[in-house]
Amino acid sequence: MSNNKALLLKPWRERVASIWPQLLLAFSFPVLTVLAALVICGCYPYGDRTMLTVDLYHQYAPFVVTFRNKVLSGQSLLYSWNDGLGQEFYAAYANYAASPLNIFALFFTAKTIPVFIGIVTCLRAGLSGLFMLMFLASNDNKRVDNITVVFACTYALCGWYISYFWNIMWCDAVVLLPLIMLGLRRLLIERKCAFYAVVLAIAIFSNYYAGFFICLFLVMFAPCYYVMLFTPGKPKGDPMRLCFKTFFGAAFRFAFSSAVAAGATAVLTVPTYLILKHCSATGDTLPKDFTLQNNLFDFLGRLMVAANPNIRDGMDNVYSGVVVAILLPLFFLLPKSTGITMRHKIAFGLMIFVMYLSFTNRTLNFIWHGLHFPNQIPYRESFLMSFLLVFIGFLTIRRIRSLSLGAVMGSVAAWFIFLVLYEKYGKGNESYIQIGCTLLFIIIQGAVLRIVSDANSGKSSFYCETLITVTMLLEIFAASTISIGLVAQHEGFASYEPYGRNQPPITEYVNSVEGTPGHQNFERSELFPNNICDIQALYDVKGISIFSSTARESFVKYMRNFGFHNNGINGFRNAGLTRVTATLLGVRNLIETEKTKTVPALFEKEYTSGPVTSWGNPDALSVGYMVSEKFPEYVPEYNDQGNAFMKTNKWIQAMGVEKEVYKSVNISAVDCVGMSTRDKQNYLLLYTIAADDDDECGFTVRVDNAKIGADVYVYAGSNKGGTATVTVGETSRSFEIRSFQVITLGVFDGTPMTLKVDYYDPPSASPLYVYGYQLDVDAYNEMVKELSDEQLEVTKYDATSLEGTVTAKNDGLLFLTIPYSEGWYAWVDGEETEVTPVNDALMAIKMSAGKHDVRIEYIPAGFKPGVCITCASIVTIILLAAIPALIRKARASKKTAAAVVSATAETAARTGSEASVEEPVPAVPDVPAEPAEPAEPAEPSEDKQDVPAEEAVTEEQTAEEVPEEPQKLEETETPSSGDEPEEPSKDNGDSKQ
Repeated sequence: MSNNKALLLKPWRERVASIWPQLLLAFSFPVLTVLAALVICGCYPYGDRTMLTVDLYHQYAPFVVTFRNKVLSGQSLLYSWNDGLGQEFYAAYANYAASPLNIFALFFTAKTIPVFIGIVTCLRAGLSGLFMLMFLASNDNKRVDNITVVFACTYALCGWYISYFWNIMWCDAVVLLPLIMLGLRRLLIERKCAFYAVVLAIAIFSNYYAGFFICLFLVMFAPCYYVMLFTPGKPKGDPMRLCFKTFFGAAFRFAFSSAVAAGATAVLTVPTYLILKHCSATGDTLPKDFTLQNNLFDFLGRLMVAANPNIRDGMDNVYSGVVVAILLPLFFLLPKSTGITMRHKIAFGLMIFVMYLSFTNRTLNFIWHGLHFPNQIPYRESFLMSFLLVFIGFLTIRRIRSLSLGAVMGSVAAWFIFLVLYEKYGKGNESYIQIGCTLLFIIIQGAVLRIVSDANSGKSSFYCETLITVTMLLEIFAASTISIGLVAQHEGFASYEPYGRNQPPITEYVNSVEGTPGHQNFERSELFPNNICDIQALYDVKGISIFSSTARESFVKYMRNFGFHNNGINGFRNAGLTRVTATLLGVRNLIETEKTKTVPALFEKEYTSGPVTSWGNPDALSVGYMVSEKFPEYVPEYNDQGNAFMKTNKWIQAMGVEKEVYKSVNISAVDCVGMSTRDKQNYLLLYTIAADDDDECGFTVRVDNAKIGADVYVYAGSNKGGTATVTVGETSRSFEIRSFQVITLGVFDGTPMTLKVDYYDPPSASPLYVYGYQLDVDAYNEMVKELSDEQLEVTKYDATSLEGTVTAKNDGLLFLTIPYSEGWYAWVDGEETEVTPVNDALMAIKMSAGKHDVRIEYIPAGFKPGVCITCASIVTIILLAAIPALIRKARASKKTAAAVVSATAETAARTGSEASVEEPVPAVPDVPAEPAEPAEPAEPSEDKQDVPAEEAVTEEQTAEEVPEEPQKLEETETPSSGDEPEEPSKDNGDSKQ
């Protein structure tokens, strides 16, 4: 058996040994190219920058840190207390951190996570090249040469990747797409489904959103690919024959395997889907708009070298190399003799057309993005177009000598003319850099293709192959480094030193003080300056700030009413925190991660040790406290220009506290720029915006008559951020402000306070409402006394549950400052009770008077059904892999048994035949017999050979278990060949020249 195993492995080992240079180049070139671009941009350790930009800085990296911390500490991935008063982390994990490669984050600290992300980004590019090489080779009789390598590298460093390389949560889709297509090929030709199902399941699990792109693309590509592999000319008994009769079987295997792959991820996708139903990423209405928003001329401009990375808006990122662009029209000119027939051209032509429409039609764009219009990052599925273009280009380059030189040079000339016209008529944002680089490579690659396509050029195959490889790799390297550099220039690469600064001592301090005298057993901390939206995730502390596509939209909107910086859909931050909201939401500690003026000037400094400075809020309430039964009836009016102070007063009164904690204070208009006001003094000033987009804009107000010892606040309903400067006497402090936040002036001591606000951009809403309020200290103290008297005393909590006791004086609600979710369950004194949603934002539990034990636990809705579906699907995938093997084994056993019977029958027949022809020797009585003459050896049979039965069985087993030797690759047309193209086989739809 060991010999048989060695025979099975030998062909694979020999093949890898013969092509390892190409495998290494396909992997290493993309890796080194991305690495070089990061080094040029000065990324750590080659500079003081990181590739953290846009949402990678605010969301993805912090959530990877949370994943790392949870795995290392053995915590559940289902929930996290760190962000947004509590977050359904399971959905965030599925959206941001489920890549299998993130397991390597365990070997890095929170501070060095940017280094890990840089390494994995390079690694993903290399894996994309390696896997694309495998897929391309499978479509070229398994031939691997430098042409295969360079086209694989073109895909790995396509326009999508070098523009969205920072979007690490979607990059696995680019990596796994070629493997999925390789599995699809095996499914269609060899009828083996397991590999396809496994890889597709990994892609969906890694990121369900990008997995959706792939699944939608497969629905279109699979029939097209079947047409390409269509081989009705093969004999009817040939198992590799694909024809009309086998189409339905192939379609069933495709649909069934795809469904099983999706089912294998149900443990993650089902709960995530149910959570997303309440998020801003869902709920849009399908538009019925069939107009084209972009023209074909501008779309073709996106194929330029280093086309401007469109991240905020703009057209798709589909750059796929100049050679691929030149080869695209040539594909449709290939003669039938090359094996590319009209059905191939129609199928791939329709694919390209549908993908183009997806980029220019709102309805199709809406469908592609999961029935949702994306917020920035346009055309997220564009890597699929690059895959398609590279594949078509590869099929064409292998047959290029079947085309006339006129056709090849005509395509080159057409692209040259297009670039000249684009400079004058193009509406895209490609500059002279892109146009100039593309013109340069059009000239270079055009000359190369002329040499390569000329069968009579006299150039050696090595020369032609090397020429096209070197020039294409040079172009890819230039395009990648320029594009990544443009992303760094336009979006900014964050500095390494501030990211996660002082994380270990801050996390240690927060954990050490929790539960000590003066601190709750469960308390929240806020970090300043909050330059990272999900900063709590990075520092592993509980807080209120959050920015996540999986955040409950109703919760985010609800919190906007109380003066927090808020985008109204999926995020808000601690900017706007006041003494009142800090107390109600249980924010006990306000900690500096670095020297800053953004900490509200209201609290007393409690702790300073080395880099850690913490201000304390000893009034902070528990995570739960008793309120009136009528509390959920108060619904704040969602209004950007609304009075956040009055909304907070009504909110507190709905809890059962009678007095208003905020009182209005007159503010005087001092000065303004880019706006005007008729008001001179009032608690409300209205400013009319007159500034244009690039003009200066701001206002200055003064507070003279607040109550001594009162906190003073100003709220401006502006959708723009800027800088605030507070001047009290001779002292000034400046700090950044954000949209829709309460601005804290400080505690009034009798000295007039002046607030000067300078906006980065003029607010879009006019008039601008500016409110002045102060804290009523007596009312505030009464609020704290009433609510703290019936708090939940937390006795125990972990990642998904919390336990405690509460003594209620009267029947009411135990208000929990935890975002509402259908996944929460509650028990009071051991009996399960209903969780009451508070405006679909926070939650409460009905409580009768008396002392009660309370326990809450989180299990995502749909988690248990998802587990069952996943288990059933995994078993099915195992069976998909095992059944064919069992069938082959059964057939082998049947053949073995037949061989044994045949050998036995032959032996018996031969024995009987010899006995029938032997003459008997008559006995002669009393006469001794003559000694017998030695017998002549039997003549061997001309058509048979005696073989022992055991040996016959062994040969049959070997013939069955050992696969056939790989067929000698057909001599196919390559750009490096100097011979005329051969006529392709008529019975092979995947034939090559």
